[in-house]
Amino acid sequence: MTFDRTWVLAIAWLPLAWILFEWRRTARKLGLVLKAACFMAILLALAEPRMILQETKVALAVLVDTSASSSAADLQRASQLAQTMSGARGRHWMKVVPFARSTRDLTSNEQQGNLKLTSTTGEAGRATDLEAAVREAIASLPSGMVPRVALISDGRENRGSIARAAWQAQQLGIPIDTFALAGHPEPALRLESVSLPSIAFTGEQFPIDVTVSSPSAGPAQVELSAEGKPLGQTQVNLSRGENPLRLHASLNTPGALDISVSIRAASLGEVHFDQAVTLRKPRVLYISQDPADQDWHLSATLAAAQFDVTRVKDPGDVHLNDYQLAIFNNWDLEAIPPAGKQAIEKYVQQGGGLLVIGGERNLYKEDKKVEDALDRTLPAKLAPPRSPEGTAVVLIIDKSSSMEGRKMELARVAAIGVVENLRPIDQVGVLIFDNSFEWAVPIRRAEDKATIKRLISGITPDGGTQIAPALTEAYRRIRPVMATYKHIVLLTDGISEEGDSLGLAKEAEAQKITISTVGLGQDVNRGYLERVALSAGGKSYFLTEPQGLEQLLLRDVLEHTGSTTVERPLNAEVLKHAEILNDVGMETAPALKGYVRFISKPTAETILQLDRHDPLLARWQYGLGRSAVFTSDAKARWAADWVTWKGYDKFWTNLCRDLLPRAQGGEASIEYDSANGDLVTEYRLGRGVPEPEQIPDIYAFGPDGFQQPVPVKKIAAGTFRGRLPIGQRQGLFRVRPVQESRAFPEAGLYRPEAELADYGSNEALLKQVAEFTGGRFQPDPASVYSGGGRSIASSLQLWPGLLGLAVLLSLAELVMRKWKGVIARE
Repeated sequence: MTFDRTWVLAIAWLPLAWILFEWRRTARKLGLVLKAACFMAILLALAEPRMILQETKVALAVLVDTSASSSAADLQRASQLAQTMSGARGRHWMKVVPFARSTRDLTSNEQQGNLKLTSTTGEAGRATDLEAAVREAIASLPSGMVPRVALISDGRENRGSIARAAWQAQQLGIPIDTFALAGHPEPALRLESVSLPSIAFTGEQFPIDVTVSSPSAGPAQVELSAEGKPLGQTQVNLSRGENPLRLHASLNTPGALDISVSIRAASLGEVHFDQAVTLRKPRVLYISQDPADQDWHLSATLAAAQFDVTRVKDPGDVHLNDYQLAIFNNWDLEAIPPAGKQAIEKYVQQGGGLLVIGGERNLYKEDKKVEDALDRTLPAKLAPPRSPEGTAVVLIIDKSSSMEGRKMELARVAAIGVVENLRPIDQVGVLIFDNSFEWAVPIRRAEDKATIKRLISGITPDGGTQIAPALTEAYRRIRPVMATYKHIVLLTDGISEEGDSLGLAKEAEAQKITISTVGLGQDVNRGYLERVALSAGGKSYFLTEPQGLEQLLLRDVLEHTGSTTVERPLNAEVLKHAEILNDVGMETAPALKGYVRFISKPTAETILQLDRHDPLLARWQYGLGRSAVFTSDAKARWAADWVTWKGYDKFWTNLCRDLLPRAQGGEASIEYDSANGDLVTEYRLGRGVPEPEQIPDIYAFGPDGFQQPVPVKKIAAGTFRGRLPIGQRQGLFRVRPVQESRAFPEAGLYRPEAELADYGSNEALLKQVAEFTGGRFQPDPASVYSGGGRSIASSLQLWPGLLGLAVLLSLAELVMRKWKGVIARE
């Protein structure tokens, strides 16, 4: 027995002296003895006595190799060995420690029920460090027990040196029992080639082409993973000789990522490769003057598909080179200045994507003689109206007293809307009627639109309703007008005598003058209006509420005057089945309610069409980039039924991804200089990309927390190079600027680890470790707790027991003293 504070023993006799002093003076001698014994126990506890014992209880750390070189069969055998050791543990202490590049804790899935170890995924699993594992195991063993280590591995170390850890274990007297795993057998399959795109975008499917050679035919399993996380697996049938395989991956994380593919066949082994691919989140410039609450559908769809969408109303101050795709939605392309059109052409020629979506703002320019830069860029050009000589329109508006209020207000707005959409060479007249008729705007060219709109705004309601005379007057005046298309629109909310209206309508049709009728409210002669419109080759419309009058009137005039804009329900027809229509389901697409007439260029690819000859979707390659025209809209007007169609999201996502560039503004390449152990990064600026005034801060990130700045210098015009020593480090290296840069994009290089090329087992090494440390090679797993008669000196702390004894003695003295008092009272 030893004492940590021997000086306390010098006063340990004081309780005995107290007994001798009080013995004759007290009648409670037993109580005196108990109290003195209590004090003596406390003093002895303060001296911290300990007893030296020989402990035979074993503390065992079981190291299990779960690196990439361990096969599924190895992991199953290792799990069985560790489970057997756990079952034989008894009073001993045991801990299972999986390891690869470093040690790790068991996962919850591995501990459910019987132990079932799984491979360490990702970068952590692509190395085997036996030295670090043994050192960690030794450090984890509790003191006061006989220490032992069991090592279950294939012995294929590629980091550190087990010799150093074995020497440490031998010096500490810790034997290491070793169990050899078989490891991966050398495969009969051979990887011939691997091809990945130099750049891909988040959210899109990109191809991975692999060629594997097989000595015989048979089934195989292909497993694809990224950053150690499985993406999926598929079954293939290999034939004898070379087998080209195409896989597809889709990732949502931008940056340089590690793509891993394993191909395994039961009788032919497994081949594996890792390679870096750079993913970028596509940036879209969405140019639209429509209210955001009306055309949010497309931008929301693109955002959900991993596009970074920036919405602007004016592209004037925007740098197109900062984006991969520019979308002009319902934009008057002729309003873009010549410099802007040239910038767009240059942007597409250098690899950018351009999409033009139609709308009512697309206007044909009559006096355009020469094809401009934007015309050259697009696969289709705006079609001239079908009446290049001009059209004539007469609006007959009921101004009776029943039209007072909201009806007349909307009628004036609708008439002004029609005037706004007419060309200067067109002619327009506005005839108003009640019991009589009057020309608010006599038939004239639509040149001075301000005057015409002012005259229309002055119309006020009054009087009754006489339709026939007004219709006759309109026909009489429009018939001699020189125009290709002549159209009359009758707007009324009342009932009138028919007169000879039907005869006049038939005569108008013979003279190629069309008449449409619009009935407002419930009190109209529906049959009469329908017969007039049908007889004159026009259309009849009936509105119970006047809110939709403006759009209806404009649509009818444009349709009957050969305008570039066509507003009527039409179904899209697939003219050529392209990859962008995959999984869209065009056969279920609802009708579109209108479009703008374009003419596809001869070399353009027209994919969808309307009305048997007008293009709906046309695209082509222009320089390094691609451009496309969609002649309808993407909002809840013409595409009102499309925005709720299940194929809407897929259609627009596929189309926009098809237009993304496959070349960057700056090209980055990385290679490893084996002679010097340097990572060499080279940047070459693309055409039209200005050299930066200052090179941004660029860093390299690698395995094991490697992070170093890369010194980049200019070596030639438009060419920069950086060199960074990395030694013999292996794994995925990412080189990227601190802030995103078009001239210096992120790039990656994967240096394959030796772990993936290690086959078989190094039993000789495992035997040497066991012999050197005093352990055993391949022992019975249940016998690992056998110490061979070994014991270890351990100390038993006695002070807790002495303090407990002091408490019991004090309680005993208290009970004895109080008990006598209780008896005396009774």
